[in-house]
Amino acid sequence: MKEILVVEDEEIIRQGLKVLLEQVIGGFTVTEAKSGEEALSFLFQSLPHLVITDIRMGGMDGLTFIAKVRQISADVPVIILSGHSDFEYARTAMRYGIQYYLLKPINRVELSETLSKLFKDSEEKKQETSKQFDKIIQFIDDHLSHEITLKHIADHVFLNPQYVGQLFKSELNQTFTEYITEQRLKRAKKLLKETNLKVYEVAQLSGYKSPKHFMTVFKHEVGMTPVQYRQNS
Repeated sequence: MKEILVVEDEEIIRQGLKVLLEQVIGGFTVTEAKSGEEALSFLFQSLPHLVITDIRMGGMDGLTFIAKVRQISADVPVIILSGHSDFEYARTAMRYGIQYYLLKPINRVELSETLSKLFKDSEEKKQETSKQFDKIIQFIDDHLSHEITLKHIADHVFLNPQYVGQLFKSELNQTFTEYITEQRLKRAKKLLKETNLKVYEVAQLSGYKSPKHFMTVFKHEVGMTPVQYRQNS
């Protein structure tokens, strides 16, 4: 079951969409929000597979809501609903990566076709992102003895640094910093076990310019100093 958040201040339309999605088209569970503010409270708790939002609502309008959605996630797909064929709204929405724009009253066939295309596109994008993430992991492995920042990686794979950071959370459920630290320590442990290199040389090959900083991080994460680790191994 894919989860859809429907944001619409008109109750009849909101509930009609729920019936269409859950009972007519099928395969979806719907969470209803009657305002952008209420929808954001849901999004902060968990991300749905799709957001469907009206463009004109009381309080927070649809475009303001979408801008805030993009601050939470760059990836969650969004469909805009509008009672007006308004090119300016559509053009503004495109700035936030919105490709899907449906007019009210909603045509169930058009909605079904849009959902099919959207989730097909999302799956293809996910596969493409996975390939890009493989390149990111390889880049880190190849440059582990050097300084690595999100910008270094982003420049290598032609992505936004913030988006690269989000990939680590979505793909590994780790922050970029957590992953880098884990990989550096994994390499350090291997070198301590398998070579007779000095501790400062192990630190350098693991990407730490300062041996003192390396020893501090190692003891904090591993529970013993590098020398103790080598002796126990």
